[in-house]
Amino acid sequence: MSVPKLLIFILLIFGSSTAFAQHEEEKFDAAGTILHHILDTHDWHITDIPTGTDAEGHATYTPIALHLPWFFYSSRDGFTFASGTESLLEKGYVPYHEGLYPLKAGVSVAEHMDDHGHLEIHMEEEAFKEAYVDEAVTVIDLSLTKTSLQMILIGLLLLFVFRGVAKAYQRREGQAPKGFQGAMEVVIIFIRDEVARPYLGDKAMVFLPYLLTLFFFIWFANLFGLMPFNSNIAGNISVTSALAVLTFIIIQVNGTKDYWRHIFNTPGVPWWLKFGIPIMPIVEVIGIFTKPFALAVRLFANITAGHFMVLGLVSLIFIMSNAGENVAGGLGIMPISVLFSLVIFALEMIVAIVQPFIFTLLTAVFVGMAMESHDDHH
Repeated sequence: MSVPKLLIFILLIFGSSTAFAQHEEEKFDAAGTILHHILDTHDWHITDIPTGTDAEGHATYTPIALHLPWFFYSSRDGFTFASGTESLLEKGYVPYHEGLYPLKAGVSVAEHMDDHGHLEIHMEEEAFKEAYVDEAVTVIDLSLTKTSLQMILIGLLLLFVFRGVAKAYQRREGQAPKGFQGAMEVVIIFIRDEVARPYLGDKAMVFLPYLLTLFFFIWFANLFGLMPFNSNIAGNISVTSALAVLTFIIIQVNGTKDYWRHIFNTPGVPWWLKFGIPIMPIVEVIGIFTKPFALAVRLFANITAGHFMVLGLVSLIFIMSNAGENVAGGLGIMPISVLFSLVIFALEMIVAIVQPFIFTLLTAVFVGMAMESHDDHH
């Protein structure tokens, strides 16, 4: 979370929490706010602007958000497109907890929708399904979410950036790089000479495009996650898992016969541990999956932890202010919360570059280990 993002977050929530105080039952929900910021959604929500109160004294807001369209397959209606929540309801579907459900015939939930297009029905999921959902209909949601949309945007940005760098090399063939071209060359050469060549040897140039793509995609994703109004996609376990699965496939496809022999017939181990009580093959097979699992969890945890810590520290301001009723308490804790948040932000800036390097380095290490032949062992 960047400094501007942090300040915007504080100002907007402080205004919202003051409005909340106009109705004694409405309190600042720290856990809900943090999870809303971290989790993936179908809406790219920016903020809510307080507009006053309704006839019952409840605070009212005008949401500012990009409502992404819905696209899904239904066994009842086939492939279906809906431009927003209202269109979904007209077609007989409703979003609930980021899932998409077909409504029973004749059932309406329009009166339970809030200003954000979210269903305000507080009940267990099974009870909700029993009351509202036509469970005979199968729905496969293929919609864009804010995470998938930002992945596309980052992919297009990478394409734009490196096409520009490639054209600069063509224009300045035989000349020293300069400007942005020179800055990118430093990073590219670092990945080639310090990551690819030491662990992949003669195959370094074969895997260098993949390693560079990994590094720059994760790095750009982390940097965008630190900017205001952006989605923190590296803090989404689905994204890090997808990257880890790609690495897993490359490892297995490029594994040599010695790699597979080491797994199923580990050298230097008593025969009964390999064939009698096959402990070693089981351990080695588990190891095949723990490597990409560690890659996915390490990246996800390190990127998400910083956001949780900053959001938790900022939330202290609104918890201490008691939703605007105790302004002195909020102002008293604010300097400490902001100071520690800025320290965490500085650490996040470091993590944003360290984590793509670690992910790329370990990928090179794991692929290199899989390609080792018997003569390469020391």
